[in-house]
Amino acid sequence: MQFRIVLLMAGIVGLTLGGFAQRTSETAEWLFADPQETIKTATRTERAVAESFTTVRVLTRREIELSGAQTVQELLERMVADFEGQESSQHRFLSMRGAYSASEFNERMLFLLDGQPLNDVLLGNFPAMSLSIHDVERVEIAFGPGSAMYGPNAFAGVVNIVTQQDETAHPSLWSGYTGRGGYNASLRWRNSPLSPTRLSLQTSFWRDPGSDRVQNNDSTVRTARIALTHGTPERGQWRVNYLFADLERGQVGMRYNTYPTPNDRLFWRTHYWQAEYTRAFAQHTHTTRLYGVSGETVFEKAQTQPPFVPNAPLTHMPFTQSLLAAETYGQWNLQNATLLAGADYRWMRASSQAHLGGHHSATNFALYAQGEWQLGRWRPLLGVRYDAHSLYGRQFSPRAGFTYIAHHQHRFRASLGRAFRAPSFTELYLRNYHVWWPYNGNPVPLSIEGNATLRPETTFSTEIGYKYLHPRWQLDVSYFTSEVDDAVSVFPVDPNRPLVRQYSNLYNFRLWGYTADVVVKLSPEWTLSGGYLYVRYGGGVEEDYKPARDRAVLRLAHYKERGLSGQLVFSYPALRQGFSDAYGWNTYLNLVYRVDERSRWNLRVDNLFNVRTELARWVPGGRRSVWISWQRDW
Repeated sequence: MQFRIVLLMAGIVGLTLGGFAQRTSETAEWLFADPQETIKTATRTERAVAESFTTVRVLTRREIELSGAQTVQELLERMVADFEGQESSQHRFLSMRGAYSASEFNERMLFLLDGQPLNDVLLGNFPAMSLSIHDVERVEIAFGPGSAMYGPNAFAGVVNIVTQQDETAHPSLWSGYTGRGGYNASLRWRNSPLSPTRLSLQTSFWRDPGSDRVQNNDSTVRTARIALTHGTPERGQWRVNYLFADLERGQVGMRYNTYPTPNDRLFWRTHYWQAEYTRAFAQHTHTTRLYGVSGETVFEKAQTQPPFVPNAPLTHMPFTQSLLAAETYGQWNLQNATLLAGADYRWMRASSQAHLGGHHSATNFALYAQGEWQLGRWRPLLGVRYDAHSLYGRQFSPRAGFTYIAHHQHRFRASLGRAFRAPSFTELYLRNYHVWWPYNGNPVPLSIEGNATLRPETTFSTEIGYKYLHPRWQLDVSYFTSEVDDAVSVFPVDPNRPLVRQYSNLYNFRLWGYTADVVVKLSPEWTLSGGYLYVRYGGGVEEDYKPARDRAVLRLAHYKERGLSGQLVFSYPALRQGFSDAYGWNTYLNLVYRVDERSRWNLRVDNLFNVRTELARWVPGGRRSVWISWQRDW
C-alpha cells in the first residue's frame, strides 16, 4: 500500500514536470513554499527559508484561505505531511514527525502566538483547535529540537502562529455554516493604521459538529483577542497582546484502549497576555517582555458508573493553573555574524484539591545564547540553553547546524541538537482520575496516577537535508533521527494491582524517517504540491506507542486575486495504534470566489468522495459535509 502511494505521487509529479514545464511562467510567484520567505521561528532571527539549517514550513495567508480550514488544528492536519493528525476522530492530537503525545494532548511540540509560548503548565499542551484562522496571517513551523532557544516542550519542533499585523489587519467579518449545527462567526475591528497607537480587537465563535461516525466529538470555541502597538522599533515600540480562549468539546476518551464516552465533556478556558518593549539601535536590538497564562480546565467525566450506562452521573473535576514569566534578550548584527543572548524566568502553579492534592508551584530560570555566521558559501550556527528547574533540576540544550550553498539552485543542510519536554503538573501529581477500561469483558475504572519523581523526556536529534530551487519547481528532502530517553507514558504500577496505572519514565527508543516535498508551477495560476513522510521506530518502545507509518498530502491549487480560486487536497493517513493498522484517503475541496479585493465566498467540501476511513476505532472519517462561509474586509 505504501509503495503504491509513493508511485502515485511520483507519477503525478513526473507527468507534471514533463507535460507542463515548458508552459509555465518564469516570473510567477510561488504559491507554496516560497524560498524567499523569511522566518524567525527556527532561530529568533530573520532567515530566508532557503537558507535554514533545519526543515521549515511556512503557511501564508493565501495558503490558509485556500485550505478552507476553520482552525489551526485543521490547517496543520490538512496541509503539512509532517504532521499526523486524526481529524474528526476519537482523539484530537497532533504528532510532529512521529513524536507522539503521552496522552491525547500536543505536549511534544511547542506552540507560540507571535512568539509567546502557549503550552500550559497543567497538561503541557495547547489545543490547536481553539484558535480560529480568521485572525492568522501565517504559520511558521520549524522541525527538530528547539529547546536551545525556547526551553521546555520544544521537543520535536516549534509552531509559531503569527496574527495579522498593522498592514494586514483590516476590519473584517467572517461567517459560515455547515450541516448538523456547525457554524462560525468572527469579527475584527481596528483603528486607523496611521494612528501612532494601533489597536485591533477580534472575537470569534464557532461550533464544529465533528464526525458523524464517532459519538461526542463536537467542539465549541469562543475567543477574544486585543492587540495594541505603539511607537516604532527605532524609537522604542510597545506591543501588548491579550487572548482569551474558551473551548468546550466532547471528551471521547484517551488512547489507552478505553471505552468511548458519549456524555463526558471537557471545558478549557485560558487567558494569555504579553507586554513587550523593543528598541533597535544601529547594530543592536533589545527586547524585554512580560507574559503570563492563567485559566481553568474542567473535566465532566463518568467516574462512578460506566459512561454508557443511561443517565450515568458525571463528576465535576476542576483544575486551575497560572504562569508568570519575564524574558529579556538582545541581538547584535555584525558584518558576517549575528549573535543573540538572553535570559528567561518563569513561575508556574497548578491546583486541584481533589485531583492534584492541593496547590503545587515551580520555577524555571534559563540563560541562552546563539551565533550565526556567513563564511563564504557556509552558514554555520551554534546555540545553547541552560535551564534550572526547581522540581527536576538542570537541563542543558545545545544545538549546531549549517547550510551550504553549493549553487544558487542547490542547498545542503545539517543539524543536531538536544531538547527536552518537562513533565506537566498533571503527570507529576494526578490522582483520583479514572478511565473506563475493558477487563475480562467488563468495564472497570482504570486509575491514572501521577508520579512526583518523573524526569524530563529528552531527545538527541539529527537531520540532513537538500533543497533544489528551479524557477518552475523545487524539491526539499530530509532524513531525520531522534534518540528519545526517559519517555513518559502510563504503565502498570504493580502486577497485583492491574487496574492502577502511573506516569513513568520506563523506556528509551529510536525514531527515524524521511520527508520529501515537491512544488511545481503548472502555470502562473496553477500549482501542484506533494509531500510524503515516512516514520519508523526501534529500540524499547512499547507497541502501544507507535502511531504513524507514513503520510502523504497532495495539493492542486488555482489562485487568482479576483474570481474563482480553489484547492483540491488528497490526504493519506496511515495510522498505527498498538497492533491495529488502518489506511484510507481523505479528500478535501475548497473553492474561493473573490467578488472584489475585499469580499469572498468560500465553499468547502470535506471527504469529497465519501470514503469511509473509519477502518479502526481510532481513525478519522465522517460522511461528506459542506461548509459555506463569507468574508468581508473594510
